[in-house]
Amino acid sequence: EAKNTDSTVTKENGNGSTDGQGSQRNEGFVLKAIVKSTSEPNRIEAEVIESDYAFGIYWVLTSGDTVFYSADGVAVSRDAIKVGDTVEITYGGQVMMSYPPKIVARKIVKL
Repeated sequence: EAKNTDSTVTKENGNGSTDGQGSQRNEGFVLKAIVKSTSEPNRIEAEVIESDYAFGIYWVLTSGDTVFYSADGVAVSRDAIKVGDTVEITYGGQVMMSYPPKIVARKIVKL
């Protein structure tokens, strides 16, 4: 069972821009992952497979503000995300210092 120690950190690289745990795009930081669990209503457990900085298992927190899309850009519900899916997760750059680390998803695209 994972520990829950929720303090949040954001790294800054000296010029005021945030250096988060993935590639930065205009709408946030992006990482690619494989979905490992969707059993919790507001959390997806995912294993990072492509990122500039992040690796391993992350808990991806979702809310009413999180948007979900298919690979062709069509809006889908959270229920469309299944265990084994490869997803692209966009988040704000903040990583909660817990085990496993947590991020808050802005957008999840099912690839």
